[in-house]
This record gives sequence, structure tokens and C-alpha cells, in this order.
Amino acid sequence: MISRFKRKVRSYSSDPHLREMSRGAALAFMLKILGAGLMFALNVVVARLLGVEDTGVYFLALSIVTISSVVARLGLDNALLRFIAINATHKDWGAVKGVYLLGTRIALVASAMVTLAVFLSAPFITSNLFNKPELLEPLRWMSFSILPLALLNLQAESLKGLKKVKAAMLVQGLWLPLFSLILLVPLVNIIDSAGASVAYSCASSVTFLLGLKSWRLAMVDYDDLIKPFSLKVFWVSCGPLFTVSILNRAILPWGAFLFLGVWVSSEDVGVFGAAQRVAMLVSFVLVAVNSVLAPKFAELYENGDISTLTTVARRSILLTGVIASPIFIALLFLGNTVLAFFGDGFEHGEIVLIILVIGQLVNVACGSVGYLLMMSGNETSYRNATLWSALTFIISLMVLVPLYGNVGAAAATAIAMIILNITSVFYVGRRIHVYLFPFLGK
Repeated sequence: MISRFKRKVRSYSSDPHLREMSRGAALAFMLKILGAGLMFALNVVVARLLGVEDTGVYFLALSIVTISSVVARLGLDNALLRFIAINATHKDWGAVKGVYLLGTRIALVASAMVTLAVFLSAPFITSNLFNKPELLEPLRWMSFSILPLALLNLQAESLKGLKKVKAAMLVQGLWLPLFSLILLVPLVNIIDSAGASVAYSCASSVTFLLGLKSWRLAMVDYDDLIKPFSLKVFWVSCGPLFTVSILNRAILPWGAFLFLGVWVSSEDVGVFGAAQRVAMLVSFVLVAVNSVLAPKFAELYENGDISTLTTVARRSILLTGVIASPIFIALLFLGNTVLAFFGDGFEHGEIVLIILVIGQLVNVACGSVGYLLMMSGNETSYRNATLWSALTFIISLMVLVPLYGNVGAAAATAIAMIILNITSVFYVGRRIHVYLFPFLGK
């Protein structure tokens, strides 16, 4: 038994791809821990400053803005990651610059239009759709974050394509909560509860500028002339990825807030938001590992090395599972204690938290299935998996939220996440012949 374990350790340490993944994942993991800590602190401070009701309004405004920023990205983030990673592998820096320039220009125009649309339609959204007039001022202030949010996420994905994990994680997971925290208390004291929305918009703008600087520093050594990238090739990839982005980064993580905003009180929205933020701690390690794995998947698939691709994917699941398990167990049994940090009234979300944590555990157990499909050119398969998941999610929300409130929203979220991951595992085996679990066979 011991000798078998030693052989396993030697085989892991001798794998150059695994060593690269482990080094990158370790850095990403440390930054993700810091980012998760800052985000958790931000949510706690928001909850304690605003109270349950105004926290619910804040989360509702945040959900509308986040969904809008995903729409404004048009699926460009995953396409940028894929094409930049492929061209960087071939050291075609002119093409890398061309891909980045094309993607950011499209997103700049789209996000400006979406920002204007949300700002002008805010009275209708708050009064007619949600019947919450108190949402108007926070939503209008937070709408100014749509453009920088869209662009900073594109910058982060582009940096991942260059394997600049540290810079990408700083842009996507650390600067935004840090600057929000710095600005939150003074702005809330000056502007009242809407100050939280102002702080978020200002922080996203600063983060965007830092992301722009990070990209320029990453490309400073390459003086290749920009090669125009084919809009047709780019859009063929963006088409299905746009649908995937809308469903997987907007509807699935944020759609529950919209349904809750229609059917339940702002207090229940706030409790659900706090529980969701805590549950996401289970899968933060997967986000960190994905930052390293996505360009590696694109590289290995481009080189036709399916055997190594399978090995790296399987071992990454083991790595994330080992790290996430203690967090899962702690939240399962101490969830009430964790929610108490948010203040009075939030401890009622214990059942909501348990349901969401179970869904996140399945997410971790299935690994980076979405990136496996997207980085191998199987965007359509991932879109189909996401469509099935989103359809189930919306139907479940319509049935469960009016009956069970935020508990129903949590159940719908967990069910959708489980369906998405299991369907994606099936597509990974069928499309690229990577079998993540040995018992599935070939």
C-alpha cells in the first residue's frame, strides 16, 4: 500500500503538465483565498451597514447589473481566452494583439449601449417589474459599473490566455472587493444606503484601469504589428458562447434574485444573497484551478494530446476535491454560525445555505467540464448542456419560489447546477473522449 502511494507521488511529480498546473494553481489558490476573504468581508460589511432589507435591495441591483454586464460581453470572454491561448502557444503575438483589440472594441460599444438602456429603463424595472421603488436610486448608481465590469472580465480572460495567472486573478477576484471595501463605509455615511452602489461602481472603474495596465505590461516585450483577426472566425465561436455566457454566468447564478425580487420581500432576497455568497466558498478552489487549466486545455487539445489532457483533468478533480471537502463539511454543520456574521436576521438562511452548498459540491466533484468543452472547440455541446440546465432552473423557480420563497430558489439553483455538470461530463466523454471518471469507461 505504501509503495503504491509512493509510486503515485513520483508519477505526479514527474508530470510536467501537472507541475505547471500545481504551481499555477497554488498561486491562483492563494490569490483566490485572499479575494474570497475580501469578498466575504465586503458582503458582511454591506449586510451590517445596510441591514437585511437594504442588503436585499443591494443584491437585487447587483444581480441586474451583473446580468447586464454578461449580456454586454456577448460571449467574447471565453472566445478571447481560447484564441489568445492558441496564438500565444504558437508565439504569434501579432494575432494575439488582433484578437484582443477586436474583442474589446466590440465589448466597448455593446456595454455602453447596455449601460444606457439600464439607466433609462430603471424606473420601469423598479416600479413595474419588481414593485420596489426603493431600488431605483441604487440601480441607477450601480448601472455605471456595467461597462467597466464587462471590460475588466475580458481583460482577465485575455491575461489567462497568456498564462498570466497572477494578473488575471488580481483583476477578476481581488481589486474589486478591495476597493469596494475601502470606499464602502465613507460613501454609505455620505449618501446613505445608495453609497454601497456608488462604491461598487467606482471600484469596478478603478479595477478596469488596473486591468488595462496589466495587459499592456504583459505585452510590452512584444513589438509585433497587430494582425487583423477574422471577425467571422471570432463570431463563429462567440455565437454559442454568448448563449452559454448568458445562461451560465447570468441566469444560473443571478436569475434566482430576479424571481425572488418579484415574489418575496427584500429581506428574503438579502438572506438568500448572504447564503449564496457563503456557499460559493466551496467552489472558489475550482475557480482558481480553472484560471490555470483553461489555457492548458486549449494547448493540449490543439496538440492532439488527449491522453495527457485526460490525466490533467482527472488529477485536477482530485486536487479541488481534497481542498473543498473541509469547507463543505464546515458549512454543512456550522452554517448558522457563519451566517450570524452578517448580522441579525441572516441566521434564518441556514437551510438555504445547506441546499446551495450541496449544489456547489457537485460542481467541484465534476471539475472543469465547461472549460474542457469550450477550449476544445465544443462550445455548442456546452451550450446545449447549459440550455437544459437553464430550462430546468427557470421552471423550478416558477414552481418553487412562489411556494417556498428563498428555500425554493436554493433548491432550483442546486438542481440546475447538478444537471449542468452531469450533462457536461457526458458531453466531455462523447465529444473529446476524455473520461473524467474511470468507471464511466470508454
